[in-house]
Amino acid sequence: MNKTTRRLCIPVAILLASFLGVSAANAEDHSSCRYTLASLQGKYAIVVTYLPTFAAMAIGTRSYDGAGNMTGTFIVNGPTAGSTTGARTITKGTQVGTYTVNCDGTGVITRTVTLATGQVETFVDDFVTTAAVPTWSGAMIATTITDVAENPTTAGAAPAGLYQTRVQTRLPNQ
Repeated sequence: MNKTTRRLCIPVAILLASFLGVSAANAEDHSSCRYTLASLQGKYAIVVTYLPTFAAMAIGTRSYDGAGNMTGTFIVNGPTAGSTTGARTITKGTQVGTYTVNCDGTGVITRTVTLATGQVETFVDDFVTTAAVPTWSGAMIATTITDVAENPTTAGAAPAGLYQTRVQTRLPNQ
């Protein structure tokens, strides 16, 4: 090799090594955790369905702080116990809880519900992110999640023995 060729080989080798380093770094970025506690943040509108029947429905809102805490309010429109005429009862309540988020966008919400009557229940809900938008850093913000309760209702806002499933849609920032 002559002097000119050697002088060109060194910068080419450095350039090639830097490209390989960038490729390895990019590969690691794709395997990193895109969903975190911060993926749930802001206010979400909720539509609740009670299974196995659709006799009761609920709507509400939840606020997630991006750090694992949530609060919310709800209104349940359910059948009046013992009614033979189809009468309905409206029950309002609040909820507080915590949540975890897995790297794949699934997670668990543990919440304590307090009805206007003073009755308190605790629920554990499993969720999956069904729509999300990326942030500038590549992390995801959930715009829609769907969840299902692990435990059935007890007598209160809805008849006992029903399972809840919810669709939660993130509201625009205010």
